[in-house]
Amino acid sequence: MNFLIIIKDTSEQSKNILQIGARVANAFSANLSIIHVGKKSKAMIEGEVSLARITMGEWNILHPGIEVLNWAYERLKGFDTIEIDPDTELKPENYVNHTKRITLSLPQSSGRDVKLILREGEMIEETSKDIDEFKYDLAILGCPKKKRNTHQVVQFFNTSVLIVKNFNKDRTYKIQLCVDDSRATKRAVVFGAKIGNHYKKEVKILTVSKTNLFKSGYRNAHRWAQKYLKRTQINCESLLISGNPVDIIITEAGNDHIIIMGKAKKNEFFKYIWGSKPIHVAQKANAPVLLIN
Repeated sequence: MNFLIIIKDTSEQSKNILQIGARVANAFSANLSIIHVGKKSKAMIEGEVSLARITMGEWNILHPGIEVLNWAYERLKGFDTIEIDPDTELKPENYVNHTKRITLSLPQSSGRDVKLILREGEMIEETSKDIDEFKYDLAILGCPKKKRNTHQVVQFFNTSVLIVKNFNKDRTYKIQLCVDDSRATKRAVVFGAKIGNHYKKEVKILTVSKTNLFKSGYRNAHRWAQKYLKRTQINCESLLISGNPVDIIITEAGNDHIIIMGKAKKNEFFKYIWGSKPIHVAQKANAPVLLIN
């Protein structure tokens, strides 16, 4: 599997995103790429500067985005989930300059690929291009400040998305699996079970109906999730609740659960205009949200 972590700066939030992303990648033994989308620097991206003839300091002046990737590299070396040689130093000549994309593969001993990526332009647009071209299985990023941007990330990133929201590295998180009759529910349950098993997390299965009547599709999906978790030797709490799905999902999760649910597959036009249940949960939740494609 191939996972992508998106960082925008060198803040504590970006460090948290790197940390949780590295841990999730470790659970799946996934290849990991870290991307930063910086401001346009025409000379660098179009290859008008010889990478081998400049120092790292000069490169940082030409394109400040490189400094963010260097910072990410130093943070990764300190995590116990990524095996990178701590004595390795980044050098300009080790970067590969593609058209509108600069990459560096990091030497490490776990057998998994770890790569740094720099693109230029607007974050959502450029990251979407990278996702479409390189077919990542999961994109991991911080919560956008604007609800409209969260909407765009969920709708237009053609992959599963983990939005790291209000993450506290000192908090013990549980997993809340939101189960319904949608096509992505089974994939969400399998994904959540993998994380729960690897990190020994408590798991809660939650199915919410707008009415007091739980139709057969909901009941069957809930039973299947219970059986699947039992087969994988995960003890779980099971809840069926009537009411507004978005409100109940958010209330039940609080700030100490990772919410896992499938992405909606409704008509793209209507999803763009009115949103969807996963989009509204991602916008309003007080905890990390993982939406499975």
